[in-house]
Amino acid sequence: MKIGKLTNEQLSRLVLSRLPALSSSTVIGADIGADCAWIDLGDQMMVISSDPVTAGGMESGTLTVHVSCNDIAACGVRPSGILIDIIAPPSSSEEDLKKIVDDASAEAKKIGVDIVGGHTEVSESVNTFIVISTAFGLVGKDHAVPLGRALEGDSLIVTKTCGIEGSYIAATEHTDKLKALPEYVIDKVKTYSSLISVVPEGTVIGELFKSSGEKNERGYGLCSANLLHDVTEGGILGAAYEMAHISGLGITVDERKIPITDETRMICDTLGINPYRLISSGSMLIASSEPDRILGALHENGIKACVIGFFTSAQKGYNRIDVISGNMVELTPPEADELYGM
Repeated sequence: MKIGKLTNEQLSRLVLSRLPALSSSTVIGADIGADCAWIDLGDQMMVISSDPVTAGGMESGTLTVHVSCNDIAACGVRPSGILIDIIAPPSSSEEDLKKIVDDASAEAKKIGVDIVGGHTEVSESVNTFIVISTAFGLVGKDHAVPLGRALEGDSLIVTKTCGIEGSYIAATEHTDKLKALPEYVIDKVKTYSSLISVVPEGTVIGELFKSSGEKNERGYGLCSANLLHDVTEGGILGAAYEMAHISGLGITVDERKIPITDETRMICDTLGINPYRLISSGSMLIASSEPDRILGALHENGIKACVIGFFTSAQKGYNRIDVISGNMVELTPPEADELYGM
């Protein structure tokens, strides 16, 4: 099989279709584009998600805290705890392991998340660090639960810029391939680690969830955002496709409106990769019928965001407007992230 995430078809056929039926305590379970499970604990709900970092190298400690905590934040919930599993290759040193743990600890402290457990071992089965994190957050039963799918006519909002995590990994782990770039570009992108968390935007959006007592069709409180999605492997375009797929809708994404920094553009041009398909933890996609309300709250809190598309009827399919030609072309499913082509 190809390196990277399974295709949606493979995930459905090889994994999801083989899982047992959910118990009554699981409100939301595994599905394409559904990164978090919602578990009914009685007077509280637990939101939980797990993610691996497989291509982070010595930056895996920094990244692992954010990849799973971002999923929790993409439910409008603040993460409270995290477990971390570290699988180290035999070639690694104790100093390497210390760096992974110290980096993870520093990031967890920054966003106010407790590291409550996990597992650590050295294995001949890996030739680079594999770090897996499982994050969770707790909310009251009166907390609004996103509908879990976009609605036709919803705007598609993106926060920050595209390619944040991929640019950071390239600048820290693939400097040998970026020697042609000015040193200031690499130095700038190495600071992108401060942008990888979407906990701030998740917290802002969570505070916007309506408390009017109205219920959505699933019986939970209405939200200002119908669907939120942390942008990981497959980049902005891959995440947008997944949101449309899980919603049973079409989508139009205008690449010309997707924000990108000069540094990310320069790195992607040098490496010959597509920034819109590059892993981008640090960006959040939001489907909302109240885009002005979402954008206003984000901007008031110093978080950049803009509308880059909209959801359509399923009959109109998945489309994107090409950044160069301006023509409407098909938006294809996510495949192996551009990071794996470096």
